[in-house]
Amino acid sequence: MQPQVTGESVGNSRVGRLRQWLQGRRVGAFLITNLINIKYLTGFSGSSGYVLATGTSAGTSGCYFFTDFRYKEQSASEISSCDIVITKHDPIKFIIKFIEDKKIKKLAIEDTLCLRSYKMLSKRFALEALTDAVENIRMDKDEDELRHIKTAIQRAQTALLDIKPRIRVGVTERAIASMLENGLKAQGVEKLPFEIIVASGKYSSMPHARPTDKALEKGDLLIIDWGGESGGYFSDMTRTFLIGGGNDLGRKKEIYDIVLKANVRARESIKAGQSASDVDRAARAVIKDAGFAQYFGHSTGHGVGVEVHEKPYIAAVNKRQKIAENMVFTIEPGIYIPELGGVRIEDMVCVNGQAAQTITNLSRNLEIL
Repeated sequence: MQPQVTGESVGNSRVGRLRQWLQGRRVGAFLITNLINIKYLTGFSGSSGYVLATGTSAGTSGCYFFTDFRYKEQSASEISSCDIVITKHDPIKFIIKFIEDKKIKKLAIEDTLCLRSYKMLSKRFALEALTDAVENIRMDKDEDELRHIKTAIQRAQTALLDIKPRIRVGVTERAIASMLENGLKAQGVEKLPFEIIVASGKYSSMPHARPTDKALEKGDLLIIDWGGESGGYFSDMTRTFLIGGGNDLGRKKEIYDIVLKANVRARESIKAGQSASDVDRAARAVIKDAGFAQYFGHSTGHGVGVEVHEKPYIAAVNKRQKIAENMVFTIEPGIYIPELGGVRIEDMVCVNGQAAQTITNLSRNLEIL
């Protein structure tokens, strides 16, 4: 069973915002094929569907959802924002005929449309490929979305706190990941946002290492990157621990303190209207000034919602993206030194008014297990 996007905001308000945006584009309609965007707009959680949205002045009923017989009952129970149309045979051929009957000549499509469908549509209509049209709307989280994200955070945090007493020397990375996954499911998580990352010792210098059968050893840095889910919305956070004993503890504590300072500096720097690249720069400057710039190679953060990685991207190259109220994204600076290990501290924030509220609340102080 797929987790469903639920709440009063699913449907008319989201479709209405999209149609209002389309009105100024002077296109007859917009065909949406990305199932994640379709779920966001309509609440449909099945595996086959299309949405055709028209501008508010297009002279049609506004929005149509196409699916086949398999999802007739499911779509009727999940969708209130669109007229539901059950297709026959090839859905794209059916939709082409439907659009032609509406006298629509110019059609917008998502730039992720598959090549076969593009070729079929381009023979009948003047096409305009739109980039991130729905994704841009998704950045503005409503109250219902934020409630689910906060629940996803709480489920994830509780799951980690429940298993933390069992993290000790001799326990394997794979065992920790398994315990955490079971804990997330016990909290009500229906779908993991991503494969849990548990990386210890020298493996912690790899930002996206997969859990192995390596057992925890004294002096290991231990990175755990995990997330929760609620109502089809996700959370994403990282904490780094230090296993007591061993060598190089002083240097490991040093890089932890630097990453923590970068995390705090970036979160405190967030203001509505500033560039996403400015937030990235705030974190990166701390690490650069400490002499570890070459060991921080990924961006500072990313949006989280119906996808665990979505807009906005908090990156040095993202100078045009402006931070705005109701955006939710991560702040996750890190330092990764081959053979020594890595540190990442990841929190989630929501832009509230002119500043940002941190909505993850696990301790950020270095814990020695």
